[in-house]
Order: sequence, then structure tokens, then C-alpha cells
Amino acid sequence: MRMIGITLVALAGNMWQNSKLTNAAGIKFVGRVMFLSALALGLLTIFIPAELAPFTIFYAVIGLGFALAYLINLTRK
Repeated sequence: MRMIGITLVALAGNMWQNSKLTNAAGIKFVGRVMFLSALALGLLTIFIPAELAPFTIFYAVIGLGFALAYLINLTRK
């Protein structure tokens, strides 16, 4: 349920931003929302109360990889 909530926050932030602004500041806002959402999903996947299986680790790495990609692109000019 938490993962669904995080995903819905990310989608709601993107939809709200895209409906209001279409400039560089808007794109940065969307990037920040997606960075936080991807980071939260990756961390939540790691800390689920279950044994970490290879699929779970792979899924977390994908989420954290997306977070890293957003962070790198947010810090670039």
C-alpha cells in the first residue's frame, strides 16, 4: 500500500505540474518529484519486512538507479 501511495504522489505531482507550467522550472519540479518517489520506492523495497530475494534486490536497484539518474540530471546545467 505504501508503494502504491508513493507512486500516486509522483503521478499526481507530474499531472499537476504539467497542467500548470511548461517551462524549465516546471521540468525541474517534476524531476524533484520523480527523484523523491524513485528514492522512496527503492528504499521501501529494501526495508520491506521479508527476506531479500534476488528479485527484490533487483527491483530496489532499478528504483535507486532511476533516483540516481534523476539526481544526476537535476544537478547538471
